Amino acid sequence: MAPLVNIGFWGDVTSSMDWCEENYEWSPFIAEFFNSWSSLAMILLGEACARMNPTGNRAFTLLGRSITVVGIGSYLFHATLTYSMQMLDELPMLWAVSIACYISITTQYQVNKRAVKWGLSLWTLMVSLFTAGFSGKTQFVLFQASFNILTYVMAFLCWRAKRDLENAQMRHVARLFTAGIKWYVMAGVVWLTDTNLCSYINGQDTSVLPFNLQLHAWWHVMASLGLVYLVVLMMGHYCLVKDIPFKLRYICRVFPYIYSH
Repeated sequence: MAPLVNIGFWGDVTSSMDWCEENYEWSPFIAEFFNSWSSLAMILLGEACARMNPTGNRAFTLLGRSITVVGIGSYLFHATLTYSMQMLDELPMLWAVSIACYISITTQYQVNKRAVKWGLSLWTLMVSLFTAGFSGKTQFVLFQASFNILTYVMAFLCWRAKRDLENAQMRHVARLFTAGIKWYVMAGVVWLTDTNLCSYINGQDTSVLPFNLQLHAWWHVMASLGLVYLVVLMMGHYCLVKDIPFKLRYICRVFPYIYSH
């Protein structure tokens, strides 16, 4: 079936980013068809993380649900390419990584939980206001810088969790770190390629390929898998610290899940 006529139901693009996928190519109601539907990976994996929580700590359930909200926001953003829906995608990402930081910091360090909670909340609120208050390239750079700072902090905290699990002879759980980072590295390469080399891979006039690889859609899937590995790692480390017995299994050798026993 031939693609539908390129007429957009949502009007002009108002978001600060318009990704490599051709707009309204397959439906007049969905701006970026593949980028939108691939966001379901984040919704499903977020709900899986929320429901598998064996720790008894409601913060993990909140983390899973925040990932679900990111997936919903991502779907709406790519479907409409409007600025308001872009904020529904990006701002929950900031809050999700802040929740992850709170869990990891309070699990790994003897700190005042209330102080950490308020400190991270105020910082994330301030960054959210600044992110929503700018537009265009400034907004894009500000969001990426803010989000990546917290992401690097989380990478360090997950590494510390891996070290503790290795010291406790739980190498099968510690390996979740390496697997999660591998998925994230692959996702990062895909994201950078799609963002910076679009004209060479979009299947258009200057492309070296006859079709669009839809790399941003693959970024959604790979990043979601990397995320679930690291969330399960965090749950396993929390169970170790709190002396909660648990088991780790895999579905189809790809999807990890953790449960108490």
